[in-house]
Amino acid sequence: MKKVILILSIVLLSACGTAYNAALKQIELGMTQEQVVSLMGNKYSVSNQTNNGATLEYKDRYKNDWFFEFQDNKLVKWYKETEN
Repeated sequence: MKKVILILSIVLLSACGTAYNAALKQIELGMTQEQVVSLMGNKYSVSNQTNNGATLEYKDRYKNDWFFEFQDNKLVKWYKETEN
């Protein structure tokens, strides 16, 4: 029984990671903020707001911070920072 639970846990965790990676693979420079949010979800915070742009921050369960920088509602940069 423990083996079955372990195998199911591994499969479920792998599936969640794969779905998240699939969304990240679809991100492209020039996308609108709405397009990025539709792929990544609405659980983000705004870490920087200016007159012509914003930076959205997503945190994943692996303590990675993903930043998506927008200017004039277009994605100009995205990157990951990890917690040490």
